[in-house]
Amino acid sequence: MRILLLNPPPEAGQSRDILGPPLGLAYLAAALQAAGQKVEILDAFALGLPWNELEGFLDRSRPDLVGIGGMTPIISASYRAAKIAKRFARWLVLGGPHVSALRSKVFEEAPEFDFALAGEAEETFPMLCKALEAGQTPGQEIPGLLSPKSENPGAPIIQDLDRLPFPARRLLPNPRYRHPLFGGEPIATVMTSRGCPFGCVFCDKSVSGRTWRPRSADNVLAELEQIVKELGLRSIIFYDDLFTLDPERAIRIAQGMLERKLNLRWKCEGRVNLVNEEALAWMKRAGCEMIAYGVETPNEQGLKFLHKGITAEQAAAAFAKTRAAGIQTLAYFILGIPGETFADELKTIRFAREIGADYAQFALLSPFPGTPLCREAVSRGWYREGPALGPAEQGSQRPRLLTEEWTEDRLKAIQRRAYTGFYLRPGYVLKRLGRLRSGRELVAGVRSGLGLLRWRFRAKNKP
Repeated sequence: MRILLLNPPPEAGQSRDILGPPLGLAYLAAALQAAGQKVEILDAFALGLPWNELEGFLDRSRPDLVGIGGMTPIISASYRAAKIAKRFARWLVLGGPHVSALRSKVFEEAPEFDFALAGEAEETFPMLCKALEAGQTPGQEIPGLLSPKSENPGAPIIQDLDRLPFPARRLLPNPRYRHPLFGGEPIATVMTSRGCPFGCVFCDKSVSGRTWRPRSADNVLAELEQIVKELGLRSIIFYDDLFTLDPERAIRIAQGMLERKLNLRWKCEGRVNLVNEEALAWMKRAGCEMIAYGVETPNEQGLKFLHKGITAEQAAAAFAKTRAAGIQTLAYFILGIPGETFADELKTIRFAREIGADYAQFALLSPFPGTPLCREAVSRGWYREGPALGPAEQGSQRPRLLTEEWTEDRLKAIQRRAYTGFYLRPGYVLKRLGRLRSGRELVAGVRSGLGLLRWRFRAKNKP
């Protein structure tokens, strides 16, 4: 069977300033290869492939099966790709977070798909392909399998992640992947754990669940060594929800990087109430350049609504400790929180500056399907959909939360104030310029700055 895994082309207005590899497709491709299947990945987004050229590619290749991933903010691109692929492939399969959250409802939105898989699909997708290749009708033996006529219960969670083959990165256009934080250097992404044990209301646990499942340090280091030796890449973004949840494991990984002389630059995600200074020291020595923390808001009522389980004092302490270790910081903030006023969120903007964050992202609170927030938003009549508003947001339509306090105009206004108040400070600009280490970093920084200015101008003048 000839299998094509497809990351759809960009839609009009969709930013390509950040290009990361479709790690989920690469994991699935590796699992299919291990099962003896012939598989190809087309990352049409990274390649900037126009939609009409996608049609020509499918016409020439005529795969037996096309698998398409789907995240809610950009699900319209997945559905558009399915309409095209339906004419050239025998079977279409949808996977990803949108399926795991909505399950069989996806067939109402996109009847072109023959099957969908909820949950982690490295084991179930090869089972589906084997059944189809043998001319069999896939049955209840495949947990999480969905079709227009049936729905198998369950969403598989893989307990032993060390059993999985490393992502099939050789099938990807690796030189294309970039992130502004690494100054335009090619990047690789790595996931060293799955799941998150915390209960933030805006987070969807339908794919990886609430149980934190770490890979062993040795397994992670073997993958990193493969990336360096086979692809020559040394800039890494760890995609874990919480890379630092177990500080002893983080230390072992950092020590292993040093012992193997991998010479990496890397970024990861942390949590402000779980900062370990010994781990920070080892991570810095091993090349950690940035840790991103979910601060969300310094306001107690907002943190309580989000079920965040942290305090503003813990956030300030985490940033101070990380800065003392010589590691840069990225702060995630959320705007438009019910119970917070415009004045409260002006305090959020000030707090971003006060804690000394090197970078900040100010996202509007989005009630994505599968989250407790979405259920509450629907029940209270807060749920709306509309175009992406923020400079880092993707998708033609995003879930939006509108309340008496947070109308669309007020959301636009507070987000403009946030990005302007944080990034367009003369002192901040001079500080960033002083940290540039190469011409490539200067070009990446200028590009990001111009992108922010363009967004601000459009946001200010958009009706």
